[in-house]
Amino acid sequence: MRLDNLILITGQNIDQGIALESGKTKRNYVRAAAVCMIDRDDFIKLDCIPGTPVRVTTDHGEVLVYSRITEEGPHPGVIFIPAGPWANQIVSPITDGMGTPGYKGLKAKLEVVQNGKVLDSLEVVKKYKVEQQI
Repeated sequence: MRLDNLILITGQNIDQGIALESGKTKRNYVRAAAVCMIDRDDFIKLDCIPGTPVRVTTDHGEVLVYSRITEEGPHPGVIFIPAGPWANQIVSPITDGMGTPGYKGLKAKLEVVQNGKVLDSLEVVKKYKVEQQI
């Protein structure tokens, strides 16, 4: 299943902050930051089980992350990915002279990838660095 016309928001969250204490290359960090928080009603429309990989696509790229039902909201049509290597693959690299990309309000699509593999932090950076050089 796929959902179109979503709005992507990225930013820091408490789970990610706690996981950073153990290091960005540790499994705890992947579980905290390689996730897409999805509104409960939108999650039902996706027809998947929490933790199932989903592909998030914007005009700037795509990335596989784990699905999770958000505890915030309700906010149908809005998804959240913690700022980090996974979110960085799908935000605009243009900073408008500010030195920081726009992390909020991006148009996004979301689809279930049943047998997808969510990459760890080093793998995701290496994969997308190579793809950008091609």
